Amino acid sequence: MNSITYKFPPRIATETQGHDALNDFYHFCLQYSDCTINLDWQEMKYMEANLSALLLCMGWKLKQERKLCFFLSETQINGHLNVFLRNGLANWFLGKTDACVDERESTISAKAFKLDSVDDFVSYITQDLLSHRGVRQVHFADKQRVQESYFEIFSNVQQHARTTEPILACGQFFPQQQELKFTLVDMGCGFLKNVSEFTQDSIKPITLPSDAISWAVKGNSTKTEAVGGTGLSKILTYCMKNNGGLHIISDGCYWAFDKGILNTSRLKRCFSGTTIHIIFRST
Repeated sequence: MNSITYKFPPRIATETQGHDALNDFYHFCLQYSDCTINLDWQEMKYMEANLSALLLCMGWKLKQERKLCFFLSETQINGHLNVFLRNGLANWFLGKTDACVDERESTISAKAFKLDSVDDFVSYITQDLLSHRGVRQVHFADKQRVQESYFEIFSNVQQHARTTEPILACGQFFPQQQELKFTLVDMGCGFLKNVSEFTQDSIKPITLPSDAISWAVKGNSTKTEAVGGTGLSKILTYCMKNNGGLHIISDGCYWAFDKGILNTSRLKRCFSGTTIHIIFRST
């Protein structure tokens, strides 16, 4: 089997440039099929571990759709990159099934959830995310709202995202900054398709990805047979009250509400589905 090497950049963070970097990797791989992609992390000095969910999602799709295999040298993930041994990302690329142990308690393991694995997802959110030391400062009532919001998002993925593929999740706690970043990724159709179809006959039909995301986070929903659409709205309300951050990436748009400021930007390339980052802060 032929092998191709892809060099990762020095820094990949939870921001527009970080998503551009991972999208570059994905679109590079789309050029190939039935071969091995060597992940060269030699020059990579920093990647936020919550982005493991997005990288795993890309790897999963490329394996399924392009029949690609991946190789990652264990020597490159020691030292400053050993966080990816502790959160499970490296094991996936190394083809290992070993249980991961994070003695530093700085990560929330990277995991994939089938859409019928509701109990597993509920346990993950309640025990792994909301019981993590990085969110201990969150009041119980707020934890309850965040928990319910994630349950609603998970239960709506199959209909809203029009997919049956797994959801991937991961997180990282940054003790010095007192921040925990948690990422959820689906492989569906994104926000714009559903919202544009739903609003096409309205006075103001929605045609832009940024407007579709804003429409959804206001509590609107394309569900007509039941109440829905409050999951993202509740998370945004939590972030507004607690100096947190909510980033939503869909259809090539990076929509970010952080520390009371809303910014939207366009990515250089698109990746299918939707990525949601929530940032918990203790200050």
